[in-house]
Amino acid sequence: MNIKCYKSNEQKQFETSELSFVGDDRAEMSLIKVYPKETRQTILGFGGAFTEAAAETMKSMSADKKEQFLQACFGTEGNQYNFCRTHIQSCDFSLGNYAYVEDPEDKNLETFTLERDNQYLVPMIKDALAINPDIQLLASPWSPPAFMKSNQDMNHGGVLKKEYYQMWADMIVKYVEEYEKLGIAIHRISVQNEPKATQTWDSCLYTGEEEGIFATEYLRKTLDAHGYSDIVIVIWDHNKDCILERADETFSVVGANDSVGAIGFHWYTGDHFEALDAVRTKYPDKELIFTEGCVEYSRFKSNNQVKNAEMYLHDMIGNLNQGMNGYIDWNLVLNAQGGPNHVGNFCDAPIMYDKDNDQLDIKLSFHYIGHLSRFVKKGAKRILVSRYTDQVDAVGFVNPDGEKVVVLMNRTENDLKMQVCEEKNVCDITLTAHSVITLCW
Repeated sequence: MNIKCYKSNEQKQFETSELSFVGDDRAEMSLIKVYPKETRQTILGFGGAFTEAAAETMKSMSADKKEQFLQACFGTEGNQYNFCRTHIQSCDFSLGNYAYVEDPEDKNLETFTLERDNQYLVPMIKDALAINPDIQLLASPWSPPAFMKSNQDMNHGGVLKKEYYQMWADMIVKYVEEYEKLGIAIHRISVQNEPKATQTWDSCLYTGEEEGIFATEYLRKTLDAHGYSDIVIVIWDHNKDCILERADETFSVVGANDSVGAIGFHWYTGDHFEALDAVRTKYPDKELIFTEGCVEYSRFKSNNQVKNAEMYLHDMIGNLNQGMNGYIDWNLVLNAQGGPNHVGNFCDAPIMYDKDNDQLDIKLSFHYIGHLSRFVKKGAKRILVSRYTDQVDAVGFVNPDGEKVVVLMNRTENDLKMQVCEEKNVCDITLTAHSVITLCW
């Protein structure tokens, strides 16, 4: 049986070769064992975030570079992104704070406007949908309008006042309706981005109980009343270290288990794969969605492309092995500075654009993400992969058409010789230092 092998490292991306299985029922050393009948969670997809910053950056590109960027992200010869995120009202990667309604007396939302979204975000999302109409969108709010909050400010935390719970739910549903009129469907909504963080940018605090109450008594009921019972509500949308206790707190609210269908998480506090595994075990019916991660300039060097790419894929593989259903990177593209960002919270992105020279800088991390997003299809099932050493990051899948996919990464300084084994068939592999391969058969 022939195997397609796609290899990437710092020098080459998706170098293609053919390998073969041979029969060997005595193989037992240095094995990567694949068990296609041992299926686990279903995969929703992979992608990145449409932000105002990304959209403004794309708008500044020449026509050729814009097409190159869109095809790289969404095209059949690119990363084939099909599962993405966007923000409700402004976020830190916006050009400034903005709200869809600014009048506290406008309970009927007559002044509701998508004027800012229509400048940048909506055209970008439509361009992506024109290439891949199957993109599913998760929408997250960073902050309600300032007048709804205890601190009267979209930034610096604060809480949503109880008297505005229903109006805020109405605004979110109005957002869904107005986007639908533009031909853009919203499939998932998180209650709040990073609800435990007081930030200098757009932010709002919720306890786990408050998330459960808002999701159950307000957002779910309002969505259902307007014919959107199919939209999945996502809770937490914050770091993995607290994901278990947060889920417990929210699901202790009466009705929350029926109202909430997914738990979102970020990577900024480290691996915490064990916590993710505990949540998967305790709440097996909930989608687990990675909703944000990036290379922060405050913590990591942007020029170490190998380390950054390996950080991405290590986290993706670890999350997948502990039950993650879908993966969404942060900004799809940023300018050469790592913005724009209205509070100077710059970061790296897998694609950066140098406007002065009209050049796209496609990082190694983009290609490493592609080792999953290009080959693992929506509806795929993760399968059991057992590895002989922790020096190899490994994960496997079976696609809806029966194709098997295994991704292997070597983050060490040494070449590693091994055999991929399915039942009594083995294939010799040399996984070179600091490289990743995807095997398809």
